Amino acid sequence: MPHLSTNSRRPCRALPLLLALLLALWTASGQAAGPQTGFPDLALDLDLASATALGLGSGGQARLSRLPAQGLIVVLVSYFCPPCHKEVPHIKDLERRLRERGLSGRIRMLGLAVGDDQALVERFLSRHGGLPFPLLPDPSLAAHKRLGNPVVPTLYAVASQAGKLRLLSLHQGEFMEDPDEFLDALLRALPTSPGPAPAARPK
Repeated sequence: MPHLSTNSRRPCRALPLLLALLLALWTASGQAAGPQTGFPDLALDLDLASATALGLGSGGQARLSRLPAQGLIVVLVSYFCPPCHKEVPHIKDLERRLRERGLSGRIRMLGLAVGDDQALVERFLSRHGGLPFPLLPDPSLAAHKRLGNPVVPTLYAVASQAGKLRLLSLHQGEFMEDPDEFLDALLRALPTSPGPAPAARPK
């Protein structure tokens, strides 16, 4: 992914992110996608820790469609995006409910830091005491462009089946949905899971 310089003498690369932040103020959350909406099969550069967290045996480059999961939650953030920092407690809560309901193997979460290099990713993680899922740098904005240059923050819910990805919904702006209601909707849209059923949400 592309690099975003922290040098104030090179503002042009930050401009798309600044425009995205302005657009986010007018963007609605929780837009459902059509049943046949495809999702780009992004190439991910994974270190061993990120690969292990995503259910892969080794690091290196991997396609999004190769992750062992029926559902994917892809979160787009940036270090220079104030709403992205504000939503961190909400996405941490979403991941916590994912684990508590026994869905971590069926649905996997990952983040893309658009415009951020590894140093900015580390600063983002340090500011929030880490994240419970991999946050991958996109310094050249390669993934961001493949996704259509969306505003940040954006959260995608994606179904993965037989090597094909299908967009289920997208949430632009700060994610503040009830995590259980979000997961219930995602589960209803996923292919039927073989094996034991995951834990249900508490009444």
